[in-house]
Amino acid sequence: MISRCAFVLVALLAPSAVGAQSIDSLTLEEKVGQMLVPRLSGAYQHGDASELGEIETLAREGRIGGVVLFAGSPYASRRLVERLEAVSAIAPLIASDYEWGVAMRVAGAAQLPRAMALGAAGSEELVREHARVTALEARALGVEMVLAPVLDVVAVPGVIGTRSFGSDPERVAALGAAWIEEVQGQGLFAVAKHYPGHGATRDDSHLMLPLVEDPLEVFAARDLVPFERAVEAGVAGIMPGHLAVPALDGRVDRPASRSPEILARLRQGGGAGGLRFEGLIVSDALDMAGARADRWDGGVAVDAVRAGVDLLLLPPDPRVAHVAIVDAVRSGRLPEQRIDEAVARILELKRALVELRATRPPWQELDDAIGGPEAVALADRIASRALTLLDDPAAIVPFASSAPPRLLLASVVRDRDGVTDTDLLRDELRRRASPVRSVVWAESALASADLAALDELARDADAVVVAHYANHRHPANQALDRWLRGLEEAGTPTVLIPFLNPWVAPVVGPGISGRRARLIAWDPSASSQRAVAAALFGEQPITGRLPLPLGPFPLGGGSPRPRSVAVLDDERLRRGWIDPAIDWRPALEILSSGIDEGGFPGAVTVVLHGGEVALAAALGRQTYHAASPEIALDTLWDLASLTKVVVTTTLSMMAVDEGRLDLEAPVASYLPEFSGGGKEAVTIVDLLTHSSGVLWWTDLHLRHGHLPREQAWRAYLDEIDELPLESPPGAEMVYSDLGVMLLGRILERVFGRDLDELARLRILEPLGMADTMFAPPAELLPRIAPTEIDEAWRGRLVHGEVHDENAAGLGGVAPHAGLFSTGRDLAVFTQMLLDGGFGAFGGDAGEGVRLLNGATVRRFTRRVERVPGSSRALGWDTPSQPSSAGALFSPRSFGHTGFTGTSIWIDPERELISILLTNRVHPSRERRGIYALRGRYHDAVASAIDGAP
Repeated sequence: MISRCAFVLVALLAPSAVGAQSIDSLTLEEKVGQMLVPRLSGAYQHGDASELGEIETLAREGRIGGVVLFAGSPYASRRLVERLEAVSAIAPLIASDYEWGVAMRVAGAAQLPRAMALGAAGSEELVREHARVTALEARALGVEMVLAPVLDVVAVPGVIGTRSFGSDPERVAALGAAWIEEVQGQGLFAVAKHYPGHGATRDDSHLMLPLVEDPLEVFAARDLVPFERAVEAGVAGIMPGHLAVPALDGRVDRPASRSPEILARLRQGGGAGGLRFEGLIVSDALDMAGARADRWDGGVAVDAVRAGVDLLLLPPDPRVAHVAIVDAVRSGRLPEQRIDEAVARILELKRALVELRATRPPWQELDDAIGGPEAVALADRIASRALTLLDDPAAIVPFASSAPPRLLLASVVRDRDGVTDTDLLRDELRRRASPVRSVVWAESALASADLAALDELARDADAVVVAHYANHRHPANQALDRWLRGLEEAGTPTVLIPFLNPWVAPVVGPGISGRRARLIAWDPSASSQRAVAAALFGEQPITGRLPLPLGPFPLGGGSPRPRSVAVLDDERLRRGWIDPAIDWRPALEILSSGIDEGGFPGAVTVVLHGGEVALAAALGRQTYHAASPEIALDTLWDLASLTKVVVTTTLSMMAVDEGRLDLEAPVASYLPEFSGGGKEAVTIVDLLTHSSGVLWWTDLHLRHGHLPREQAWRAYLDEIDELPLESPPGAEMVYSDLGVMLLGRILERVFGRDLDELARLRILEPLGMADTMFAPPAELLPRIAPTEIDEAWRGRLVHGEVHDENAAGLGGVAPHAGLFSTGRDLAVFTQMLLDGGFGAFGGDAGEGVRLLNGATVRRFTRRVERVPGSSRALGWDTPSQPSSAGALFSPRSFGHTGFTGTSIWIDPERELISILLTNRVHPSRERRGIYALRGRYHDAVASAIDGAP
């Protein structure tokens, strides 16, 4: 999001009117002025001597018809637009280049992917969303004419590059028309460029006059098709390019923008390139070298108008252009009728501006209108869909998230490149793998690098990722190819990722061994870098297709990859599933016997294996009464102490990831009131490993449970702070609810929100855990399994409210207990942990979110050895002797139990998750059969999985 500028906007004057104006009421000087649209920096400037002062003077004099807005901040850009509107006699036309969203010119906006990424994604729906967001943000800034889309059909790796949708004329035409329709559907004006087609030349018209040498039949079948479709779509403007096209006018020394023959084809129709276009012909920038070939600036402007251009963009000196055109008319070298034709079109377009400006949001809402979450999400979605795996013969991609490789990230940037943020991809990879070493080379440095020294960098890497942000023609690419070949021959797989220039991929070829993957990202935006990191670890499918031929790879080529992280089958989780290939009878018989013997009235079990639902079953009833409702897979259970791991431990991981929580820091650094009696030595790790020495439990609810929640919470913590330590910190493991309460209070302070709000916003909603909550509402009562008949304190059956008394005294929201959930929701949560912090749901193309850094998940779920005799990890438990996990789960397993009869165990070695939910405390907590049953049940689960075919 953008930051509000320090200046205060003055009261706005009414925008200039145009309705009363007609050509007859304008002088020749005013008419010519309407045709001139110079550049204006979007930076806020003061004083008449500035560029802005000169532009305002020209507007007052009627010497310009608008501006092309360039780089600046959102608030400054909007302010400049309003100042210009206030001084102009006729409403000024505000234009800008927003080919990849307003971020192309405006700082702080979300950069949308370039057109070729849209071509690779192959979705007209995404093109329309791209155009819609661009139009809405442009309108908020006051921009009314968007100088896009680029409709050039790429035929060579030239200057147009990834600004084009691709090389298929029909596809470029379809995507371009969709973009135009959506922008203009939002009330703005689109300008298609660069007629008659700039995609067949390598030369840059900013620097020279490019020459397109293709014969007429080739040109007509390829380059003109998208412009024909644009006219059919009702495009407001077409921009002729500064390029010579002898196939259309027989000239090699004159740009199309100054060619009467070429623009007559555009306007009048007939023959190749004849479009019968009635809208505005808008010049490309007249300060480009391609426009100024062999002519002085005034002559360029006169030639362009004579050829048929209506709107002259970026004359180097608008006063020079104005004087030259007026003089040409008065001297008879330029018919005034040509001026009148142009101005009639301009004024007709401007009449729509009053209505458009009425929909412009107030400047106070720019924070919400520019760079908001919708734009960021769209950019991420397009970037993900656009990624194109060119080839991967050794199936390197994706890396395993459960056993991530040690990576070397080698970034290649252009010489003197001060723009590319190479740290972003590095940080995204580090969220998933550890360690990730990183090195950045400028092209020239790489071209002369010592390959042996480069080999040393890769010596300890399991794989090398090359992020290429540079040119495809530089000699450095040959050195890069040789280095990668050597790595492959030594057995190190490599992945080449061109971010800036897809033509790098054929130059840095497949190598000898075939242990090289090439993944095209299409642009270096933040969204593309995030998408690459996610794709490398299988968090999203790779579905992009080449929108152009690339070396030996044809149009439409690519090697799609499905998402490799688990996307759980919601149908099985909600309706039930018993995998017929696995003998689940022993495990289910154990649960049935537990019900028959009075250990618990009902249960839900979910077993996941290898990312698939292997078992989802519901047994028994909510109570022992024969009329009690049967347990269903959507039954909600009081999770009791599973709250500690689902909410409190997960939030602790997030706080570590975000630098909010230092595990080795003293508790007192976050809670200064926790002091005295050696408490200054208690650390966050001590709280997470239950080795703080804090008393395990006391009946806080009896003394404070009658208070309003916030008062009760403060009273609870005040009493915990006053309690002496039971043992020195780190001396022994004693499971402590009170220690977890302290941790919860710390989390509320570092995040600045209450625990239940944090859980909802940061964990439950992102993972789609809609049936997981604190303090469930009364309407869910029929779905909730009741717990104990509380004779001692509440004097009734506890049903739909938390069983734990101290949590109940806090209104059901506590760090140690209070969460209710279902087997389905816990399946999504636990699979996220098994997949290293990434959770996906809703099908292969459905939602996915990285909740936690993979290294942090591994750190928290690994046993902490520094506490003598303890089996605890950070927040989690690991198998001990005896263990509720049984004897067969691997030593790397981690899990937790809840007093009400709930448990989770996760075995990374087997990729196995076992969830068991019961209400064993009904009708009394004295029923303890669950303790022996859990171990036997988990052994049966492990045996069933191990014995499956």
